[in-house]
Formats: sequence, C-alpha cells, structure tokens
Amino acid sequence: MFFDQSGLAVAAPPPDVPELMGIQSEYVQTQCILADGGDRFGVSALAFDRYEELLWMGNQGGHVTSYYTGAMQKYTSFQIHANEDVRQVLTINEGILGLTASSLRYQIRRGIPVFTHTSANMYEMQCMLQLGATRLLMGGHHGKMIDFNIDLCKEMQVLDVGEPGCVMLRPHSRFVCAGNPLGRIDLRDPNTLNIEHTLETHSGSLSDFDVQGNLLVTCGFSNRHGNLTVDRFLMVYDLRMMRAVTPIQTVLDPLYLRFLPSVSSRLAVVSALGHAQILDTVAFAEPRLCLMQMDSPAMCLTFDISATSQALAFGDNNGSIHLFSSTPQPLFNTYSRMTEHGDPLVTYPSFAIDDYDTPLSVIPMPINHDSLSSDWPEHLMKKCYRRPVGIDAEVLRTMKMKGPIGYAPNPRTSRRNQVMYEIDNNRVRSQAKHDRSTKSDEPEGFIAIPKRYRKIDVKYNKLGTDECQFDQFNKTGHTGLEATLPNAYCNAMIQVLYFIEPIRAVLLSHLCNKEFCLSCELGFLFHMLRTSSNTSPCQPANFLRAFRTIPEASALSLVYSDLPPDQKVKINLGALIQSWNRFIIHQLHVELAEVKKKNAERKNNKTPFSYNVTDFPAIDDRKRCSASEVNANIEQEKKDSESEIIQLIGAKQMQIHSCLKCKLEMKKESILLVCNLIYPTNEPERDEWSFCDILARSLGSQQTTPAWCEECKKFSPTQQTKVLQSLPKLLAINTGLHNPQHKQFWQSQMDKVVAKVTNSETSTPPSTIHTNSLSSSKPCRYGDHCSRPGCRFRHSFDNVPPPAPVNNPYCSNNWLPHSISIALNDGELLIEKIEGKGEDGRGDGLLESENEKNKPPDYCKKLYDLTAVVCYINDPSSSEKRNIVALIKVPGCYVSDTANSDHKWYLFNDFSISPVSAQEAVWFSLDWKIPCILYYSTREIIQSQSGVSPPITKEVFTEDACIARSWGTSGITFTPLTDNEFPKKADLVAMDAEFVTLNQEEAELRSDGKMSMIKPSQMSVARITCIRGTGPMEGVPFIDDYISTQEQVVDYLTKFSGIKPGDLDANFSSKHLTTLKSTYTKLRFLQDSGVIFVGHGLKNDFRVINLVVPPEQVADTVHLFHLPHHRMVSLRFLAWHFLGVKIQSETHDSVEDARAALHLYKKYKQLEAQNKVGEALADLYDRGKLLNWKVPEDT
Repeated sequence: MFFDQSGLAVAAPPPDVPELMGIQSEYVQTQCILADGGDRFGVSALAFDRYEELLWMGNQGGHVTSYYTGAMQKYTSFQIHANEDVRQVLTINEGILGLTASSLRYQIRRGIPVFTHTSANMYEMQCMLQLGATRLLMGGHHGKMIDFNIDLCKEMQVLDVGEPGCVMLRPHSRFVCAGNPLGRIDLRDPNTLNIEHTLETHSGSLSDFDVQGNLLVTCGFSNRHGNLTVDRFLMVYDLRMMRAVTPIQTVLDPLYLRFLPSVSSRLAVVSALGHAQILDTVAFAEPRLCLMQMDSPAMCLTFDISATSQALAFGDNNGSIHLFSSTPQPLFNTYSRMTEHGDPLVTYPSFAIDDYDTPLSVIPMPINHDSLSSDWPEHLMKKCYRRPVGIDAEVLRTMKMKGPIGYAPNPRTSRRNQVMYEIDNNRVRSQAKHDRSTKSDEPEGFIAIPKRYRKIDVKYNKLGTDECQFDQFNKTGHTGLEATLPNAYCNAMIQVLYFIEPIRAVLLSHLCNKEFCLSCELGFLFHMLRTSSNTSPCQPANFLRAFRTIPEASALSLVYSDLPPDQKVKINLGALIQSWNRFIIHQLHVELAEVKKKNAERKNNKTPFSYNVTDFPAIDDRKRCSASEVNANIEQEKKDSESEIIQLIGAKQMQIHSCLKCKLEMKKESILLVCNLIYPTNEPERDEWSFCDILARSLGSQQTTPAWCEECKKFSPTQQTKVLQSLPKLLAINTGLHNPQHKQFWQSQMDKVVAKVTNSETSTPPSTIHTNSLSSSKPCRYGDHCSRPGCRFRHSFDNVPPPAPVNNPYCSNNWLPHSISIALNDGELLIEKIEGKGEDGRGDGLLESENEKNKPPDYCKKLYDLTAVVCYINDPSSSEKRNIVALIKVPGCYVSDTANSDHKWYLFNDFSISPVSAQEAVWFSLDWKIPCILYYSTREIIQSQSGVSPPITKEVFTEDACIARSWGTSGITFTPLTDNEFPKKADLVAMDAEFVTLNQEEAELRSDGKMSMIKPSQMSVARITCIRGTGPMEGVPFIDDYISTQEQVVDYLTKFSGIKPGDLDANFSSKHLTTLKSTYTKLRFLQDSGVIFVGHGLKNDFRVINLVVPPEQVADTVHLFHLPHHRMVSLRFLAWHFLGVKIQSETHDSVEDARAALHLYKKYKQLEAQNKVGEALADLYDRGKLLNWKVPEDT
C-alpha cells in the first residue's frame, strides 16, 4: 500500500519513482501490544511520562497501566475507578494524576494511591492542566472550571465558564487556552482565569487544538447542509495579532493534532481511522508528505508524542497500543531520572532429601514469630563473657624484650597453641557480676560534670544570635568566643594563644598580602577580643574560613566539618586538638618566617651595589674569609630565618643516629616546637614516676629502631637519641592521653600521690581546717535575684572562684606541678618540681641568679609556671555534648580591674568564662576531664608587656587590586580616596553590606507544634560599600567591593542583595571583585581612624563581616528612628516617609541604601537640633500602622 499524489491510499506495490511520491518514512511502527484489559475495553488515554522512561495508558474500564522504555515492558498496573473510563492521565514530579468522569486519583508511579478526590462539582469531567507545582485546572462537559490544590487536596476556586463547558485545556506562556465543544477557544489569564481573548474556530464543533510558541492550530467540524463534516483544513491563529492566518490543508480527515515538542514548526495530525500525517507550518515551498498508519484496522481514540519527538503512541478501540519511533531504541525524555524497580526474586537451589553434602543454611529461614523445635532453652541463651586466663608467671619471669616483642622459653605446662579456661571460676565471676548489676539502681554511664564545664546549648533567632543574655555566662571582663560555626572546637586554643602576651603582640603587628593567612586572621581576631566587651562574644568566622582553605589542615583531617557524620562520632576531640596545636604553631612559624624573609630581601634589594671581592674568584688578590667569619655568616643566616615563634617556643635539639653494628654516628640539628609526652611501657622495675621524670624522658628521648645505614648498606638496628641544646621561653606539651594505656598510667600515678598523702595523714593527728564563714559552696535559693545584703551563699555575680571540695584528696594533691625548674648542663637535663610557688606564681629570682654565678658557661636554668591547660570534656550521654575547654592563668596586663587581678585562673568554655582556683587547674578526673595540652611559661613571658605597632596604614587603599579576569572595568562604581580625603576622627562614613547564604538554617518541629532553630544559617559577605559622609564629594562611594568566595553558595538572595550568580566568580564577574581580606583591612583602617559608621542594621553587618566596632563609632538609623517596645522600621519606609524617595523597588543596592541611611542620619540631626525627634517618631509610627508599614505604590 502507498499514497498517491493526492494523498489517497492505493493497495498496490509502490512505483519506482520516489521523487514523484514526496513521501518520507520518518516513523516506523516498532511495537503493537494488547494493553491490560484490551480484550474488553479500548484505550481511552495515553501519556508519555515527562520525568521517567514510561508510557502511561488508561482504558475505558478505569484501569491504568505503565510501560517501560520503547520495549514496552510492563511496569505497573492498577485500577483507579470501578467502571468509569479514564479521560486523561497527567504525570507530575511525585506521581500521576488520573481523571475519570467523576473523580481525580493521585497515585505514585509504583501504584500506591495517595488520594481520591470527588465532589459535587466533579461530574462529566474531561480534561485537566497543571499550572504550577501544586496548582491544577480541571474542566468538563458542564459549565464549571475547578482550580485545585494538589498538596491540600482542596478545590480552591470554582469558575463558571458557561454551559458548553471546557473540554480541552492547553498551556501557553501568557494564557490558559480553554476550548469548548462548540468551537470556541477562550484565552484566560493564568492568575485570575479571566477571559482575555476569544477565538471562534470551527462552525460545527472543535475536535482538538494545540499551541506552540505564537501559533495556535485547531481541527474540527463544519456545518454543511445541516450536517457535521470534517474540515480538511487546519485553522491557524497568530497569538501576537489575535487573528487567523493561512490555514493548512491535510490529506486526511483530522481528528487529533499535536505539535512535535522538539521541532517548533512541525505537528502531527491523526484521523479517526488511525492515519497520521506530519505537517510543517513553515516550509511550504516543497511540501513533503510523511504519512503513517496503524496495522490493525480500528478506530483511534487517543495519541501522544514523547518530549524528544522520537516516539508516537496511538490507542484504538480494540485495546491495542501502537508505538511508532524514528530510532530503534527511542528515548522518551532527554534527561530522564532512574525508574525505581522492584527487587528481583531470589531463587534458591533445590536438592534431594537424601543429599547430605549440601548444607541446610543455603535456604534462609522464614520469618516466624513462634518458637521452633530447634530453639535452645532460655537458660542456655544468656550472654556470658569469658575472661581469658592470664599469661603464665613463668613466662613473664623468663621473658626477654627485644623492642616491643618479648621472647620466653615454653614452660610446657600446657599443650602448644592452646589455653585452658576455668569454666567454674568464670561462672561464679559472671554470676557475681550479674548480682551486683541487679542490685545497683544507678545507671553505670552517669557522670556528674559541673555545669561550667558542660557544653552550653543556646537558642537562636533569625539573625543567628542567641536569645539568652551572654552576660549571665561571663562576668569576668574577658571576651569569649561563639561556638556556632564549623570547626569551632579550636576556640579554647585560640584563647590560650591570645593570653600569651608575646604571641598576641606579634600577631597584632603582623600584616601580609597573602589572601588566606592564619597569622593575619588571628591578629584580626585578637584585635576583636581586645576591643569587644564581655556581653557580646566574638565570632571567629574569618579565621575559620581561612583555616578551611589551608591544604595542610585538610590533609591532617583537622577540618572537622568536612568529615562524614560516622567519622565525626568516632573521632577523639582530645587527639584532634593536640594535632591542631602542632599545626597552628608550625603554620604561624612558616607564615611569620616567610614575611620576615621577604622583608629582608626587600631591604637587600634597596641597598646600592657594592663591589664584593668574594663574588669574583678570578681576581688573584681577593680577600679570603676565615672559618670563624664563615661560621658567623651561617649563624646570622639562621638567625634571620628564625621567626618569632621559634624564638618563643622553639628549643634546639641534636638528633644523634648511631648504628649498633658498625657504630656509625650521624648528627642533625632540629627545632622542637611541641613536646609529646612519652610514657614508660616496658619498665616493670619502676612503679612510681613524677611528672618531671616523664617530661625529662620526653625532651631527651632515646629509642632503638631499624634504619638504613650507609656503612652497612642495609637496615640495621639504630639508636636514636635526642639531646636538648637550649631551653625555650614557652614550653608547649601534648599529653597524648587519647591513648587508653597512657590514660591508665596517668590515673595510676595520681592514685599513688593520693595514697601516699593519705597514709601520711593517718599517722598524724588531724588538724583543724579553718574555713571562711562568709563563703559557701552552696548556691543561693534566690539565684541572681537575691537582694539580701551580705548573703553568705554563692551567686553567679559574686565573680569568685568556687571553693575546692575539702573532702576530695585529688583536688589538693596533684600529680601535675604548678611550677618546675629545668636545668641544662652540657646536654644533661634536670627537671625538678618547685614546691610552694605554684599558686601565687612568684619565684625567688635573686636566689636563682646567685646560685648560677658559680655554674659553668654551658649551664642554663629556667623556672617555668603552668599558664594554660586545655582539657577534653567527655560527656558520655551524647557525642554532640563533647567539648574542649581551657584553664588559663591570665597575666595582670590583661586585667583592667584591680579588684579582679587576684583571680588569675579562669575557665574558658567558649563564651562562658568563670574564675577558678589554682588547684582546679591541675585537678583532673580522667573519666570526663582529660588534660590534652599544657603550656609552661618562664617569668619573662608572664611579666612581659610587648608593644604593638599598628600594621594597617592608608596604603591598603592604594594596594587594592581586582581579581576578576575582566579587571572589573565595566563594574567600577566608586571613586577612590585622594591623599587629602582620608577620613579623620569623628568623620562620617555611610556603609552598607550585602550577603549570601552558605548553609541553610536547621530547625526542628517541637512537640507543641512550633519550629525551634537548631543551627542558624551561615552568611557570607558578598558586597561592601562605603560612602563619603562629608566634603565636596559627599554621597560618592569610595569603596564598592564585591567579595570573592571559594565556598559553595546555597542562596544568592538576589531579591534582597542584588547579587547574581557569577558576580562572585573571578572567571565571569564584571564587578570590582576583591578578596575579603583586602576590604576588611580598609574597614579596619577606618575603624582605627575613629570614623563614625552610618547605616541601617549595622550590628548584623559587622557581625557577618567579623568586625567589632565600638558603640560610639556607630550611628544606626534602625535605632535612631525607633520607639522603645515597638517594632523596628525598615529603611525603605523611613526613606519614603522622611526623604520622599522610593528605594529597594526591585532589588537592594548597597550604594542606594548607604546613601539613604546617610540622608536619614542628617535628617535626624536636623530634627534633634529642632527638638522634634519625639514628634517625628510619633508621626512615623502612626502613619506606619495606618499603611501596614508598606510604601504606597501610587505615590
């Protein structure tokens, strides 16, 4: 069969002249299957899935079936109505919607029903259209159109559309196209559903229409001599002009039509007999016919085209589905998601009943809740742990150690590789243990941790600040750190470094051009801690941001937030903070040494050229250098490469490697920054050790290990010895108590100290303990609301350290000393504990100098006091409550209040700071308070008061550079400051900042139905603008920087910030893109200059920027135009009310906002001079309440 030139079918072989035919075989029928229920019902609805590779079918019996891919593999099949036919199937993201004459069924693709909607308005339904994620329109052969919400399963609106009804709905970018059976198409507004335009298409009836772009094509019937006749012409309408254009002629009687989705100008027309024609609405010069026909002679009831136009599906009244495709394996969608399939059936092998070789375990047991005959008795199912028998005493006596391995002859008391268990003894032991556990009512894992050590859970509001008052946790005058950011576990160590005066002075004076420099960021953070008040803790956001970018930190697994959740639970915070201590000291040394080296090179490059005879060996009379001069030059180079960290914490040591076979000895000098304590493991002859003994072993360690020997040319046992050459001013120690064996050793030594003191006290009569009657460890029943004068109970505002418990011997008898002396004499190390000088921190320096007068020149002795202890608080109740705290002996130069200068030990628990006694600093309960890091300082460090040179000068404005590839020339919106324009003290600078979101907030639904925020959203500054507040160029910005970020941005907040994707990317940005550090230094210079920042909501801006500005340097319009106990007023409403201008119409612009804030501030000063502030604020709030705080659109 073929088609002639007129388009009629001819039952004969096609001629041999294809050019004369003009027919293209673009689509070929690849599948023809009988649908479910096809023997009784016809196919009434077909729909290709828009999300997965599925074809959905609905028949006249109310059954829906889906088929997978072009192979038409059956996927799911279910009934949506008992007897009504399926009028339309619509696929959405979560499932499918099936429409019958009187119901709407929502089911997921696997066949599970979600809901079935019926109502009085649901009868003779015919079509539906999805307008949004949750909005659905439905129409039928009655005069109503239903606006339905899918999520609420509720009819939101019922619209009267006239008696013929609405039987066809098609989407368009501007309209909802609704067709009725009488040939009229209404173009309705998608929001209000009001009729905008009406098209009269066919005089008889409308059978189908479709919309693509600006074209609307219809097919239908015309009235001819009183009868309905199929129109062979397709009516075409241009939606731009709202009128008909040239119709399109077809070679068949059109009943259905659809545009091909992938080709905007082609459409498929289908007749009732199953013939199909592909037409082109543009190319009419040489028309090419593309015709198809279903194999079986039947009436076509429905058809659909896939999104890729690679497949067409037809359904007939015989219950068959015909699939035509242009490729052997058609794709229904360009990017389909994976279809969820059921688990494959597991088949098990069969075996004979007399097959004894096959184990019965190959067949799994069925799920059975009843007891089986093969179940063991209950008394034999009790859990009983069998303890292995210890090693034979004869083996331990004769064992010889070779490194970590012990060798002993076999005493032959038992068979080889076998250990006999004492069954009876284990049974008695386990029964006794069981009896003890049943008698005890307390849970075994409960540990009483004092409140000041526990991690504080705070509540957050939308801005991220906690709703509680910070001053309730800190009454000491020192500033704490917030712990809401990722990797905030290092807060305790930051506080330790801050209270070491030489390190603080060095970092405050440091500034370099490196973008992510931890020394610079620590200096900025220390400046915040110095200028901030105790009522508002600082946020180390910029430091932690730079810390995450250091490759070495990620390599050492110090970036705690990047770890998977399962590893976060397993990680030991004590080991993590010790690794962080080693890393930060080394990193500071590298960065400071690099800056020192660059400064030295810069000085050398500035010196004029001078003739040096040593550089020209060809000259015979050159000056020769002696060996002493060469050594002096080498020592000078080493001294120049040493950073301030090496001079403070570094200790020179000699590493000696000696081969035990050939006696070859090699020496190498190195620098010891952090001392790791080494505990004895295989020395049973000595049972009692002091801390000084352990420290001496660690500073001068000696071990034997296999190493490569150049003389022996092989790995040989080598003795490695470390000999200390100099003593540091600051001794940093890692305890290594994350190892259970080391923790057990520390506990055993503390027990021995307490036992020795207890035994000596029992032999002597007890002495009377005098306690101060005015101080009590019991808290007051009235708490902080107590108003009784001279109350002898404890309050949080007393600001005194809690008294040490007198009944606990571990508090008054400590293994860790407060003060030690280290003497170094020609490589020999002597460490002693200093008695009676720990609590006051004062030593006899004159006596020490007199004793050293007669010592040899290589003799060196220093006295050290314990100044900081970092502890890991292990709360076994929850892994999220684990914490790191620091006990710090604060020097007197940090305490401004002379009344509090006596309390030198403080506990820093993030933003909770409380004074503690000196005994509490060296008291440890290793089940929850574990010491991790110790810092011993010499008297020189404790009493030092180093000067701080201001590192930030006005050169930060001249060193500004754009990092965008386009150099931001098209985006420069500011005029830099000239030399005579630099702001001075009390000058006005208007400022505004825009932000983007890095992490969304985390909230949970409480039992009362309210949302409680667990973790606030993390914001990052994206744009900072500063505007001149005075002078001839008042109102002109001199800073308008876009801040580059290397972190993933979750939400650009374009509506509120004006930041668009790509503005912060150096590869695509056309703005003036800089680093955060570059702009931050400019703001720091302005702050140090004493300018007054004017803006709206500056508290939140400075918080995210990580800058602490004194209150006297901030003029915030949100507080100036505010009545107490009333709402805050937006900048947009203030600008409209007082200035008569409209801002923030579409998006926020920081230049516009800063300029408006400056004008509002001057308006406030004008009202203040006229003494009309109260009257203006009253008028503001009256007008705001009247307008519901919205700026009118018509003014």
